[in-house]
Amino acid sequence: MELYHAFVRTMDPALPVYSGVLVEDGYILRTGDFAVLRATHPDARVEDWDGAALLPGFIDGHSHLSAVAWDRLLWDARPSPEGVCDNPAALRESGQEYLRTHTLPHDTWMLGFGCDSARLGRLPTREDLDEISGQIPILLTAESGEWSVANSQALRLLGYDRPEEAPSPLPAALLAEPAISARVKGPGRAQLLLAVADAARLYASFGVTTMQDARSTAAELNLLAEAGHQGLIGGEVACYLDEKTAPDHLPCQPPAQNPYHDRCRMAGIKLMLDGAVHKKTAWLSHPYQSPPAGQGPDYRGAPLREDGEITELLAHCIRCHWQPVIHADGDAAIDQLLRCWQAARTETGSREELRPVAVHAQTVRRDQLEQMAELGILASFSHDPVYYWGDYHVHSVLGAQRAASLSPLAWTLEAGVGFTLHQNAPAAPPHTLFSIQNAAVRRTRSGRPLGPEQTVPVQAALEAVTIQAARQLFEEGRKGSITPGKLADFTLLEADPLAVSPDRIADIRVLATVKAGRFIYRT
Repeated sequence: MELYHAFVRTMDPALPVYSGVLVEDGYILRTGDFAVLRATHPDARVEDWDGAALLPGFIDGHSHLSAVAWDRLLWDARPSPEGVCDNPAALRESGQEYLRTHTLPHDTWMLGFGCDSARLGRLPTREDLDEISGQIPILLTAESGEWSVANSQALRLLGYDRPEEAPSPLPAALLAEPAISARVKGPGRAQLLLAVADAARLYASFGVTTMQDARSTAAELNLLAEAGHQGLIGGEVACYLDEKTAPDHLPCQPPAQNPYHDRCRMAGIKLMLDGAVHKKTAWLSHPYQSPPAGQGPDYRGAPLREDGEITELLAHCIRCHWQPVIHADGDAAIDQLLRCWQAARTETGSREELRPVAVHAQTVRRDQLEQMAELGILASFSHDPVYYWGDYHVHSVLGAQRAASLSPLAWTLEAGVGFTLHQNAPAAPPHTLFSIQNAAVRRTRSGRPLGPEQTVPVQAALEAVTIQAARQLFEEGRKGSITPGKLADFTLLEADPLAVSPDRIADIRVLATVKAGRFIYRT
């Protein structure tokens, strides 16, 4: 039995603030005054964090744990703000720095990801990569995954005796051919397992006790389960499976009945409706401010699928009792989600509460939020782009008026739609306090206020990563607040987020993270 002494912000409206929490066998036994609990339980081991704030463990609204693990192993060739590769010289320097700081096992290739030729100013070349290394095979893949570039050594191993005659760039279809892909030697199983452990520690360092792995493949599920079985994952992982994997791994039963095994839970299915706003591939109802190269002034993105196919997929989810989380970043894609979810409910006649989630939902409109409330659709906002991309949205993507209502948290709160916050790691670090700050401040990277009327109180932002995030996962009965009977999942902070200036919340240090009564991170 452990007794925690701290400023306890429970996030439970009925039991708001205390100074002590009593824990037994990984569960919360009692909350109350520390002195009283100590007197009535003298044998409890005291965890004295006097002066610190103890909150429920943060719950990830949406991310990709397995991709974060890969991210820890691979060369990050993304442009700013996620990376530094904004021009060919920076790309070469970044690759050289990777080789200085990483030891690759014998015959292992250096694999890079995230290259954006538009931001780079041109396609990277074989010669660019040869400057990084002439001995180690290097394969660099585009952010879109549509093409890759290889250095001379890699091209020789792929079967090109004269590397200068190889196609450049290499199309994804070519690298997908088994005879070609088998020659690319990436990280081994042991490396991948250690990378999962490293990724889980990264989440824990930000106070996160429940992570997500969205769009999980069978191979990723297998990797995460093995890592969990070996005790390499401190927190828990809610997995939302891709469409090919779900039929064989996702039970046809209500989401709340899917338990955790080896730290992982089959939570639901992930579907895609469009692209990303900042990449100008999201499907909008009105044209982009400045269309991308090669597109006319009426360009507004496009759907990935037709309504009939989406309706049938959602109807299948309803019949199987699967919770769908749906990538819909543009407001036209959200319109499609609303149409198709209503049609699927009509087709099946079901009114089961499945809590579908509109993921990212950055350009959701006020009228759509009212419909979401009626249909029981939740929102998980990728809100940090207000900071990362806000200035770009104003000048190039959406224009000032539409950018001001990007990720409209205040409208969402007013409409009564349950919402969570996420960083979409590895697109951005799983820095939950940073997201809470952005929700309460809404300033761009340049310091410009962007839609200040869409800020929400810090309390609402905290709820989005605790009790609301637990509800999104159908786990409100076991986590999300410091309530007797729930798991002892805690985030220990050097200060209470409600007691500091909102623009300083991201500076609060995470002192420790506790999962089911066990420390999974501490400074």
